[in-house]
Amino acid sequence: MRTRREDNVPTVLLQGRVAPESREAVNRAAKTSGMTAALYLDSLITVLKEDGNGELPDLSYLLDASKQEQLPMDKP
Repeated sequence: MRTRREDNVPTVLLQGRVAPESREAVNRAAKTSGMTAALYLDSLITVLKEDGNGELPDLSYLLDASKQEQLPMDKP
């Protein structure tokens, strides 16, 4: 049985597309941890914030500038 969030805990929808391998990795880790994927991701964010003094890490160093998609709101 997977652990779910407590009843009446406020939540919001967060969606994004990821590589199939990333989704599989999250699902495996959630199952191993005995959690739903949503609770696993929320817990992972909490751990990352604790490790980063309350902030999530800046991952911009992983981006290849030549392959970045410029969104309409980013254009000058």
